[in-house]
Amino acid sequence: MPRKSRAHAVVSDAALGALTGLGERLREARLRRNWTQEQLAEKAGLSESSVKKVEAGSSRIMVAAYLSVLDVLGQPTALDRVLAPGDDTLGEALARSALRQRARPERETAAAEDEWEI
Repeated sequence: MPRKSRAHAVVSDAALGALTGLGERLREARLRRNWTQEQLAEKAGLSESSVKKVEAGSSRIMVAAYLSVLDVLGQPTALDRVLAPGDDTLGEALARSALRQRARPERETAAAEDEWEI
């Protein structure tokens, strides 16, 4: 997938592909309901051009547009499943790894407490 701008360069090809797939699935869901893009736009409170961008998987439209479409299609909590427990296998492996150490604040020592005693 060719890049169109420098701003696009921060989004990986894999992420752009995922957005394209999401847009296609949203389009299919709209068609299963026998709605036009204009009808979906009206229901979601968006412009028809925004619906076209969502269905194209554009990364240049706010995530709120995707959420509005998901809500109208009956999937208002679909993003809750992103990185749900058990899905972040890399993060979970790193958390269990001995190589990863969490930074923790230093505890006050007993000597510091004795300092104030009379």
